[in-house]
Amino acid sequence: MRHDRDIVHARQRARLVADRMGFEVQDQTRIATAVSEVCRNAYAYANGGKADFRIQEIAGKVALVIEVGDRGPGIAELDDILAGRYRSRTGMGLGLLGARRLMDRLDIETSGDGTTVRLTRILSKPLGMAVPEFINKLMDELARQQPLDPVEEVQRQNQELLSSLNDLRQREEELLEANAALRASVVEKEVLLKEVYHRVKNNLQIISSLVSLKARKSTNPLVRQELDDVRSRIHSLSIVHEKLYQSDDLARVDLSGYVRDLCAHLRTSFTARGDGPELMVETENVALGLDMAIQLGLLINEIVTNAFKHAFPDGARGEIRVSLTVLPEERLRLEVTDNGKGMPEEATDSLGMNLIRALATRVEGVLEIEGSNGHGGTGGGTRVTVTMPLHGD
Repeated sequence: MRHDRDIVHARQRARLVADRMGFEVQDQTRIATAVSEVCRNAYAYANGGKADFRIQEIAGKVALVIEVGDRGPGIAELDDILAGRYRSRTGMGLGLLGARRLMDRLDIETSGDGTTVRLTRILSKPLGMAVPEFINKLMDELARQQPLDPVEEVQRQNQELLSSLNDLRQREEELLEANAALRASVVEKEVLLKEVYHRVKNNLQIISSLVSLKARKSTNPLVRQELDDVRSRIHSLSIVHEKLYQSDDLARVDLSGYVRDLCAHLRTSFTARGDGPELMVETENVALGLDMAIQLGLLINEIVTNAFKHAFPDGARGEIRVSLTVLPEERLRLEVTDNGKGMPEEATDSLGMNLIRALATRVEGVLEIEGSNGHGGTGGGTRVTVTMPLHGD
């Protein structure tokens, strides 16, 4: 290649050989374009070069291999070019990357004495005859063929460019249609999920009302208390589903809003006559996955319920604080403190405490209970802490 027109001839030759081998029309265009790009690089950066065409078998299949060599200064930034990190002002990097995408394989050997670029394209179907026989036949045809008009090749390139643009437009329209269908499907799924969360919440509230009705009819104070505890646990579950169907994010629960609503419900349940301790909540803005939100809600429900029942019996005044803090390394700390009379010894083996231990284990948390006698004691208040991994999904 010593002149511009030699690049056109190399491109024409690549297309002709690919056609005779049986490559599809689109593959012929890809091969011709890759050869054109690499030959243009050799002409522009090494003042010319040579293109050799080989037909050979690779792994049992016939392949067209085009080797373009030059005696230029080599490619100093080859690794950056192939990694997509380098672009010369003349666009050399784009040409090599484009050629690699168009072929099955692109190999480059470069040094201060020159560069060799090897382009390989595998034929997906049989050649129809032995390779030596095919080469002889092809060489006879090439010897008889007159050089093609470069203007004709330019016109062909324009036609291919228009065809490629038309293909791109069709694919863009297809993608837009698929995207619209996908969005419609997502919207439909969101509506269905909200409906499911809404129905689950309503069903839980119905169950809660039935349990409450049963509790009011019971004459046994212990039975009534146990039924009230069950109703409270059911209500903590219904709040999670209420938050989900009211949220734009159907997979995660806003922790701050959920805990505040849950604690407001608990205070109303235990201080219906306006007496009892104040309940204060401090949480950070963080979203939790559904499973962890449910486990954490039940955990808070049991710890706060214990504080109302054991630290402030008979509506005593005082203070309960609930705080949730995000710690380094994706961890969450739940802390419930009160300044009441402390947890009695018999409460350490109650159903509520056993549930707290079980739920702390479910969230992979570390449970700590501090009080004046190790169980909450008397007069010193109680601090219950659970430190756990933060699962946002």
